[in-house]
Amino acid sequence: MIEAPIVAARSFINGAWRTPTEPLGVLYDPNTGVERTMHLGASVDDVDAALQAADLLHRAQTLERIPVEQRAAALNAWADALDASTEEIAIQDAVSTGNPLRTTRTLASFLGPRVRSIARQSTEIGDGRALEAGGRAVRLLNRPLGPTLVLAPWNAPTFVAVSKVSAAIGAASPVLLKPSEWTPSGAQLAFELLHLVLERHSFPPATAQLIHGASQVGSSLSSDPRVRVITFTGGMSAGRAVARAAAETLAVVQLELGSNNPAIVLPDADIGRTAELLIAGMTRLNGQWCEAPGKVLVPESLHDDLVEALLASAATLNLDHGFRDGTQLGPLAYRAHRERLETQLRRYASAGAVVHRAGELPDLAGWFFQPAVVTGINPELARDEMFGPALTVHAVSSVERAIADANLCGGGLDAFVFGEDEAAALDVGSRIRAGEVRINGTFMTDLAEGSEQTFWGTSGLGGHDFAHGVAFSQGRRVVGVDARDQVI
Repeated sequence: MIEAPIVAARSFINGAWRTPTEPLGVLYDPNTGVERTMHLGASVDDVDAALQAADLLHRAQTLERIPVEQRAAALNAWADALDASTEEIAIQDAVSTGNPLRTTRTLASFLGPRVRSIARQSTEIGDGRALEAGGRAVRLLNRPLGPTLVLAPWNAPTFVAVSKVSAAIGAASPVLLKPSEWTPSGAQLAFELLHLVLERHSFPPATAQLIHGASQVGSSLSSDPRVRVITFTGGMSAGRAVARAAAETLAVVQLELGSNNPAIVLPDADIGRTAELLIAGMTRLNGQWCEAPGKVLVPESLHDDLVEALLASAATLNLDHGFRDGTQLGPLAYRAHRERLETQLRRYASAGAVVHRAGELPDLAGWFFQPAVVTGINPELARDEMFGPALTVHAVSSVERAIADANLCGGGLDAFVFGEDEAAALDVGSRIRAGEVRINGTFMTDLAEGSEQTFWGTSGLGGHDFAHGVAFSQGRRVVGVDARDQVI
């Protein structure tokens, strides 16, 4: 079996690598429960040094004087380096998150194309353009708002980090990356490649900085007035803390938070196929996927058949070490997350629900979780995202009732509709308040090129759209010669 090498944490601050000194705890192999290494975070002085370097670089306007074509060229070079390092990154993400290696290999293969897409986006936006003003010189300039802070999540740690960092560089914004303290190694490998590229292309030392740490470091960074743009992907409580900090400094903020995504099963749905798709969606990234189906709403007459089909499909899953061939479902990322999920199931059971479990746990001491299907609970009580291989199933009296329950507080990111009549399913989907509604599918890739979704409800602020890519770290500045013959 493949061995995952230890990646010693190191921060990169103003052109220099620094060894973190603050103990954050032990990082374990989620497959075995065996201790891998101690993880360390940045000191208060390191955090302040990074902020000062980013602020000084922004004030000097050095980055924004680098032509957009040169920034895009650096991003494309990073993409090439990422292409050549997909296996190393995939191995680190697998041993950090518990995801099967075949999954992290797929995600790692998306890194290069994603950065190239950002590079194209930066050149499409450009640095500005001339405006028609009757012969007067007037320009609309695209300029960075200030240092951008990227707070990356632990479930897809490297993909999100790379996407957000590349967008900031495309915008000519100094960027500070704080990976999750639970899954830091893949993002660090990607950053190390970025550092080499930026150095080779003669970018300033503080263009991109890497800062390890837990919530205290994240709080210090997000509450500092020198940070002008914040993008956060993670849980609701941490997201609210980031939003409060941004409110104090009036920083621009994007939040992608949790969402208990509803799935409506229509009366004409193929129950067997629907169950297979729901289980596939429920177990992507080991269920640690913010866009996974969570709350299934099914006609009363189909409820029992669907539950039986869901359990039968879940029972066929191969739960095993993420590095073994054929593994379909690995462990959860860390022990505390598994304990939280089991506690949530016990809370549902105490409220009168029935918790069905399926699948065989492997003979390993890691953070494995037996897939769960919860029945017999009021949809209004199932608002919280479980964020694991588990979902709730609710019998509803009508399609109208299903739509009303789908739009209860707690969702807003994704939704799903299953039915043989696609036109009818599309009509139902158009009435669900969520950024993306998939008909008869639960895949992760975008529905179409140019797909843009907004985070609805409590699922966050912002979205996955053009305005929250390169343009998110920029402001628009109009500079021109004023008219001489106006009255006011």
